[in-house]
Amino acid sequence: MNNVSTVMFTGNVTHKLDPKSRVAIPAGWRAAQGETLVMIAACSDEKYRIMKCYTREAFAEKIAYIREQAQARGAAPGDIDSYVGRITGCCFEAEVSSQGKLLIPKAQRERIGLKEWATIVGRGAHFEIWSPEDFEATNSPEALKELHLDKIFHMLT
Repeated sequence: MNNVSTVMFTGNVTHKLDPKSRVAIPAGWRAAQGETLVMIAACSDEKYRIMKCYTREAFAEKIAYIREQAQARGAAPGDIDSYVGRITGCCFEAEVSSQGKLLIPKAQRERIGLKEWATIVGRGAHFEIWSPEDFEATNSPEALKELHLDKIFHMLT
């Protein structure tokens, strides 16, 4: 498998879903081809619904970071386990095909509001899948004013 440090997800692109509910990932991200990705749809009632996609290694690093930061803030071990359990309970795994496509199951498509098109947004060590309408709305002047740094781990929202 690829080392997560060799996969850098940057930029954004909007692609049409194919008849099998697959979306093509950008050519520059093909280092993740054949990689098993851990995918998590936002589990809250946030305004914008997204799916986050991590390599297994990047996901393990994110979970380790969450545990470390929660411990540093004095969270009880049971609370940390419960939070991590919520995160992992919302996940599923998928592979990037040899054609560079990623299958998005129907339940997850519906959960994040995908219809015919998907916008894929690089976030460095992971990428996100958005409905094009929601992604456009996040770049409006009003949405940019609403950005807050109140979500410590930015995993479930």
